[in-house]
Amino acid sequence: MTQNTEELKELVSAAIENGQNGKIKASKSALRDIYSTIKNNPFLLWEDSYVSQLGKAIIMMIHWDMIDDEDENIGLAHLAYLYISKAIEKEESLQPESDKCELFRLRKDRIIIMKSFDDFFVESLQNFYFSDNKATDLDTYNEQRKAVLSRLPFMQFSDIYLIEQDYPNLRDDEFLLELANMIEHDQEFTNENLNEAFLLHKILYKFTYEELKKGELVY
Repeated sequence: MTQNTEELKELVSAAIENGQNGKIKASKSALRDIYSTIKNNPFLLWEDSYVSQLGKAIIMMIHWDMIDDEDENIGLAHLAYLYISKAIEKEESLQPESDKCELFRLRKDRIIIMKSFDDFFVESLQNFYFSDNKATDLDTYNEQRKAVLSRLPFMQFSDIYLIEQDYPNLRDDEFLLELANMIEHDQEFTNENLNEAFLLHKILYKFTYEELKKGELVY
């Protein structure tokens, strides 16, 4: 475990690079050290541009089933979402000098989180989406869960929409093109859906940040 920003950045770089080069054992070793560090100090890279790469490293942890506990995996997905959203917020604040390529990468990573681990975000979204109408029976709970699940594609598509403003062809990215086509085929996407998705992103970001700050996020 490290408390040094530069050491953590080196671990993140090593984890991602080794993972991309097929050196899984070395990557997992770095990821375990990263996990120990963020358990102790999750805000170590909060103001650093590397915070998005830290989010990417966490995605790798979940994909490789490095953590057995489901609740901790749910928390890690929220943490990855938070880190990448923080990086998006920081990059957007630089407009009109923001880096379009970097925003593309960041938004795609956030889409990957929301698509790959959509179930992990349902309870959080359900808690504040129905904050004034908590379910009192199983049928109502299931209906609310179904309603929230129907919003998740809109949250994914809202980032696709923003990418399209810079890259109308989504840079010919096969994953994004396929996902966009699937969502548009299955859902009727309106401006109201788009605005709601933007709002849900803001609420999820704030909710996760507050949970982490208060030490209540399990991961």
